[in-house]
Order: sequence, then C-alpha cells, then structure tokens
Amino acid sequence: MSELEADKSFLSQGQGDRFDRWVEFASAIVLALATALTAWCGYQAAQWDGEQAKSYTEAVQAQVEAARLDGLAATHGSVQVGLFSQWVDATAAENQDLADFYYERFPPALAVATAAWLETKPLTNPDAPSSPFVMPEYQLPEQQAAQQKREEAKAKFVQANDYNDISDRFVLLTVLFATVLFFAGISGKFQWRALDLAMLVIGVVVMAVGLLLIILSPMIL
Repeated sequence: MSELEADKSFLSQGQGDRFDRWVEFASAIVLALATALTAWCGYQAAQWDGEQAKSYTEAVQAQVEAARLDGLAATHGSVQVGLFSQWVDATAAENQDLADFYYERFPPALAVATAAWLETKPLTNPDAPSSPFVMPEYQLPEQQAAQQKREEAKAKFVQANDYNDISDRFVLLTVLFATVLFFAGISGKFQWRALDLAMLVIGVVVMAVGLLLIILSPMIL
C-alpha cells in the first residue's frame, strides 16, 4: 500500500470514528430526553386518573344528595296535600276560623300556588286546574335543589370522562416515547452508518411529535 493510500485510509477511518461518536452522543441525548418525557407522561396520567376518580366521586355524591332531596320533597309534598285537604274541608264546612288556621300554616310554595289557583275561580270555571299542586307556581325548594344536584352530577360525569380521555392520551404518549427509546437505543449498533443515522432520525422525529402533543395537552403541575 502506498503512503497516499495509507493516508486516505487513515482519514476515512478517522471520519468514521468521528461519525460513530456523534451518533452515540446524539443517541445518549435522545435517550435521556425520552426517558424524562416517559416519566413525565406517566406522572401526568396518574394525576389525571386522580382527577377522574375525584370527579366520579363528586358525581355519585351529587346523585345521592339528589335522591335524598327527592325523598324529602315527596314527604313534604304529602304533608302539604294533607294540609290542603284539611283547609278544603274546613272551607266547605264554612268553618272560617279553622280554614284560616290551616291556611296560615301553608308553606310558602303551597300558599303561592293556592293563591294563584283561587284566581282561576275553580268553583265556577270548568277549565281551572284541578288543584294548586298542578300549578306552575307550586315549586318545592327540595325539588329545585334536587334538580340542581342532578345537573351537577351530570356535569361531573362529563368532566370525569374528559379527564379519562386526557389520561389515556398521556398513556399513549408513554408508549410513543417507549418507541423513541427503542430507536435511539439501537442506533449506532449497526455496521451500516446510513441505517444507524436512519434509526436516530426516526427516534428524533417521533420524540418531536410526542413533545408537540405534550405541549398541546392540559397538564397538572
């Protein structure tokens, strides 16, 4: 081998060694970043799972409270039906003192509804409502509170499902960064430099996509 050929061989080997070192260095950086991002995604998934569980618990509690209020409304409604019936009987018997006694003890919802019902002239108007209990003015506070709790429970269930979707997204990102670890880990292990470089580039591209998805995702700090 001539001296010139030996110099070319030496330069080629030096350039090859330098390329391998750069690939190994870049792979180490990608591996470090991918490892940190994988841990971050796992942390976010766990955090959003906790938020999901919290929202589901609050939704169930709201449903239980709505059921309790519905039961309370039914009880109060039964008592008010009885009170109204006593007032009607006393009025029919022309016992005004007793009728006034019952009327003064009407709860606000029943008093308002009864006043509105009497304005429809139920004794002479065949189209009048059958009782104050079917009047739109008859609104038990417990019924309104129960409806609010049902709406709150519905909103909490929707929120919990949204949190679950976010958690699933971070789980998917964890898998995505695991592929980055794979590609970065095998780069530099082949004797074919083009293939080593291709594995590294694929890892970098996949990591960039995953990082973009993280930036676009809601996070709990």
